[in-house]
Amino acid sequence: MSTEPLGQAANCGPAPTTNPVQVLRDVPVPAGDGTALATDVWLPGGRPPRGGWPVLLQRTPYDKSSSFMSQHVIGMEVLRALEAGFAVVVQDTRGRYRSAGAFDPFRHEAGDGADTIAWIRRQPWSDGRVAMYGASYIGATQLLAASAAPEGLHALAPQLTSLGLREPWTYQGGALQLGFVLLWVLESLAPPDVERLPAADRADAAALLAELRVDPLAAMSRLPVLTPRLERLAPYLGDWLRHPPGDDWWASFDPAQRAARIAVPALHIAGTADIFCEGSLAAYQALRAGAAAEGQHLVLGPWSHGNTSDWQGERWLGYGAASAALDLTGVQLEFFRAVLEGRPPDMPRVRYFATGSDTWREAADWPVPGTRQAALHLRGGGGLTPGAPGGEEAADRYVSDPRDPVPTAGGATFLPGLLVARNSGQRAQDRVEARPDVLVYTGEPLDQDLEVTGRVVLELWAASTATDCDWAARLTDVAPDGTSTGIVDGLLRARYRRGGAPLPLQPGRPERFEVVLGSTSHVFRAGHRIRLQVASSNHPRFDRNPQRMVDPVTATAADFVVAGQTVFHDVRRPSRLLLPTIPAGGRRAVV
Repeated sequence: MSTEPLGQAANCGPAPTTNPVQVLRDVPVPAGDGTALATDVWLPGGRPPRGGWPVLLQRTPYDKSSSFMSQHVIGMEVLRALEAGFAVVVQDTRGRYRSAGAFDPFRHEAGDGADTIAWIRRQPWSDGRVAMYGASYIGATQLLAASAAPEGLHALAPQLTSLGLREPWTYQGGALQLGFVLLWVLESLAPPDVERLPAADRADAAALLAELRVDPLAAMSRLPVLTPRLERLAPYLGDWLRHPPGDDWWASFDPAQRAARIAVPALHIAGTADIFCEGSLAAYQALRAGAAAEGQHLVLGPWSHGNTSDWQGERWLGYGAASAALDLTGVQLEFFRAVLEGRPPDMPRVRYFATGSDTWREAADWPVPGTRQAALHLRGGGGLTPGAPGGEEAADRYVSDPRDPVPTAGGATFLPGLLVARNSGQRAQDRVEARPDVLVYTGEPLDQDLEVTGRVVLELWAASTATDCDWAARLTDVAPDGTSTGIVDGLLRARYRRGGAPLPLQPGRPERFEVVLGSTSHVFRAGHRIRLQVASSNHPRFDRNPQRMVDPVTATAADFVVAGQTVFHDVRRPSRLLLPTIPAGGRRAVV
């Protein structure tokens, strides 16, 4: 452990007139089983107030010594927190960087988080009140710790994260979030872990990691998805992929199973282009239904994972879209101060950003009160109309071949270039819509602006010649010049259409499927048209479905079958797109 006073380095000009901040490096905090968790403690200058300071805690697997990862990416400036009267504790999670033990994602975070909070409460510089903050996995460490209901935990600020670790963290709609899971391993998890592997595995794991990182997109196309070499590189990956969505294995550590135990105020920070958008909104709604209902607040920006800037996808959303324009550090500090002072924070219950108009709005809750559900029906000839079919209409057909999947084009992805949102968010769809295996349904030009805010769902009547397939859907905004821009998209793996155990399709039999595209906030401008895409793949955001009842993560190209897909839209089988719309007077706009 080392102690560093800040502000007294040589050649830095006159000595400061105030007491320097004190930093205690690599303090060994004991977990319940004795594992030492390396922890940095930042203390404000001067003597602590009587009883000590309240403490902000971040538990990260991404290197506590990296200011980029521990401050910039998550929107919390440590020095400002110190100036606001908080001590700050930043800890490497078990098995990561300077901490001892073996890294097994999620498994130890509830207990280690609770043990760390108990340790903080015993320190002379702590007043016993702890709040947690941070993004992505660091958000998951908050929810997991809170699920253990530790004494002294007063508030959370989970950001760009998920309440559920099975869905949507690892799977979504029953399909593997391949683009996220594999890139997460290649970029963040595996590199520091290679040196901790047994000597017999280390050289091969390092070679495989270097090989896969040369071209991550090509790595996502390798078959099978899970190999013994990959599992040696990331042993936990085998557990995730061998326990698909219907498996109860997840229940022992998934905070979604223990949400009722999380009874603390929380500031939920989410992004509509984030891979975890649905998980963040689920956290807000679950805690709003619990004991700390009045303590829940939501900020929903237009952001993607790793990027909270004003550029998302191919669009600049205006200066106000960036988290910096909100002053995310200031927003979090105000929330924490308000909770500890026992007063309402100076912020709306819900603040969300609507693309299209590129403005912030305020609401009393989420879903936004007064939301109305509008239905647009799929029609023959590629139409999308408010009116339902009145009789028979010819079905639409296409052929789906997993050897040639529909490529991912924007949306809530985690593909290379994530820190500049190069591949996520709102992107042009011309190449996707030109494919013969993508159906397109387009509405008439709007005569006035239409705000769509909330969860978008497709009720699809369809049939397949295969025993399993995926139904992928995307909502797009078509400008007067014909440019189609993706807004939100999702996918349903048919074998999980009833939830629980996988259930094969009966080839050729029409069924009604519910495809959740996801949540968004977008204003379709007057003169624009609403469009829906229907396909059977979205790769590499999702893994490829072999279109038969074999395990997708161990399947090879030899397991793939071609499927004939049929989409119905007639009076007996009316497929329709459900849009949550907000009347002009239903929310307060904030430029």
